[in-house]
Amino acid sequence: MFFRPKNYAIMINPGLTHAWINIPKNASSFCQKVFDDNGWTMCHTYDLVDGILSAHTISKIIVLRDPVERWISGFSQCMADSSQSLSTILDLLENNAFWTTVFFNPVFDDHTEHQYRFIGNTQNVKYIYMQSRSTTGTISDPNRFYRDLTDYVISTNSSSNFQYWKEPTNPAENNKKKFAINSKLRAILKEYKTYYDSLKNCYKKDYGLINTLERFTV
Repeated sequence: MFFRPKNYAIMINPGLTHAWINIPKNASSFCQKVFDDNGWTMCHTYDLVDGILSAHTISKIIVLRDPVERWISGFSQCMADSSQSLSTILDLLENNAFWTTVFFNPVFDDHTEHQYRFIGNTQNVKYIYMQSRSTTGTISDPNRFYRDLTDYVISTNSSSNFQYWKEPTNPAENNKKKFAINSKLRAILKEYKTYYDSLKNCYKKDYGLINTLERFTV
């Protein structure tokens, strides 16, 4: 069985030749908008989804992201949406027992779920990579993702033009609480390399996807 988000788990193009598998926190809202604007439709039943995923003749595309980066973003959103105060959350991040729990199981919701679980044993799948932030919080060539997505959409016989987008959509900075949590996590993982390494090890299967799956190129 595949792990799927509730909405827009899969979208297919009008010709039923290409499918996008949605992995939350991997530019999923932006991709859904792009594909929707190009006439792609959401699969409404699990039977249809399973049929498309198992069909080798249908090309699948996913967006992959550095697993630790995705966890930081996903956890920040999860906690920002909670009723807990910011001070309570920041205090929690300073607690060693909290990190022990994280390394036992870092999954809190679909935003922190392992990326490989959204793919399963899907065949004929390629990926577009979503760039990671540097230690200073910046993204090198943020326009790269939009160029790659544009090239992919055009390759499916659609005609969108997103190569002039220069900034990430829905960044953490848009929500003060989310940004504070995000910044605190980055500071802790930068200071404690053992924490970073342990979290990276938790997502080793996801790092394997980046090395084993084929990256989309024109």
